[in-house]
Amino acid sequence: MNPQDDQSRRGTEPGEEDSGQPLTDRTQHPAEDELPEEEAQQVTLAEAPEGTAVIMSLGEYKELKAAVEERDDYLERLRRATADYQNLQKRIAKLSDSAIRRAIREFALQVVPLADSLARALSAVEQSEGAGNFPEVLRLIEREFYTILGNLGIEPIEAVGKPFDPAYHEAAFQEPAEGVEPNTVVRELKKGFIMGDQVIRPSQVTVAAPPADSPQ
Repeated sequence: MNPQDDQSRRGTEPGEEDSGQPLTDRTQHPAEDELPEEEAQQVTLAEAPEGTAVIMSLGEYKELKAAVEERDDYLERLRRATADYQNLQKRIAKLSDSAIRRAIREFALQVVPLADSLARALSAVEQSEGAGNFPEVLRLIEREFYTILGNLGIEPIEAVGKPFDPAYHEAAFQEPAEGVEPNTVVRELKKGFIMGDQVIRPSQVTVAAPPADSPQ
């Protein structure tokens, strides 16, 4: 009898011993439901540089996804904290600027009366004889005084020749003035000052009266 025929009848391959168990029982893989969950289910995350798929278990994928979500949450918190800090800086700067302006205004209220004293002194020496160079000295002091106020953002209010504006002018007198529109400022009695859009002191002025034949 041919040995190969005998091996065929016994269901064995050449070189293998018959164990008495069917071949199919010895080669069948375990059922998928018998494997652990992390090994039974796999997730392809990305393509590797060589073109092969990067495979990890579902458990590893969930851990990585949770880490990414946590990172995104921290980044969002950092963005919000940065925005809050920038807004806080702006509020502090605004409050500081407001406090500085209040301090300057209080200072200006104390020193602007010097402008009245300088104006009166200059008028007096200009009308006196033998004043020498004293008027020029007073003008130099006056210019220096206004320069200091200007450096603090305080400027004199323009009044003479301007229409009367109660927001900037305080009418002390009214007098006839030929060739001038009624309610035009014709004389400045005390100089007014302004800081930005805030009036430190209104100008005290005389305004042109309406013509005598006016019904007003």
